[in-house]
Amino acid sequence: MNKKDYIKNGSVGFVFLIVSFFVATSYAAADTTATNTTNQTSTQTTTQATTQTAQTFKLVATKIEISLDQLKDVGSDLKHVLSICGHLYDEVTNCPVNVITEPEMINTTIINIPVGLQPIGPPRPPRKARVDLMMSEMRPVITMLIQNGDEFLKDNQVAGYPKQMQDKLDPLIKKWTMYADDVYARLLELEKLTTGPSYDNYAIANNIKLIQRDVGQIDEVRRPIYKLIQEEGKRLMAQQNDRQ
Repeated sequence: MNKKDYIKNGSVGFVFLIVSFFVATSYAAADTTATNTTNQTSTQTTTQATTQTAQTFKLVATKIEISLDQLKDVGSDLKHVLSICGHLYDEVTNCPVNVITEPEMINTTIINIPVGLQPIGPPRPPRKARVDLMMSEMRPVITMLIQNGDEFLKDNQVAGYPKQMQDKLDPLIKKWTMYADDVYARLLELEKLTTGPSYDNYAIANNIKLIQRDVGQIDEVRRPIYKLIQEEGKRLMAQQNDRQ
């Protein structure tokens, strides 16, 4: 090999080496770019999922808080209805009574101690002014009770609770709806019975007792519903704390 061929072959080898270096560098850069892009996409996906989870938690937590407040309002309405029913019941069952006594020896003296009351006649005629006053409160309070209950029931039909919890809520909600319908029907009947000026004391008293029974049944389903939703709120809060 002469000097000219040596120089020529050496130049070709050098050029090949340079080209190989740039090709390898380009592939390495491409791999790095692809890796960075994948990592960036993965980070964005994770961030989006975390954000979505936080938003879902906030939405459900807010819903639970609203539901518990609604149930507390219904509880206050139930107490108000029972209070008015009690006053009206007393008015229509008020009758003359005889005091029952029993003798008791104190030292050397016999004293008759009152031990009870015994009705001695039919109930007195209810006073119209008092009946009208109590009925003027009865309809707004029962209407509020039903409206607050309907609002809670409507919201919780689409609350998105876990299936296991929803399966427990559904039969309670059905009972609530049935009892609320009964209360409203009793109210309509009671309004007819209390128009006056004469009253059927026994019919009014019986109707009030039915309302009291239905109101008590609503409260019997309201309490376990409150407990279920409250426990779900605690579960979500614990789950959120574990993720942090």
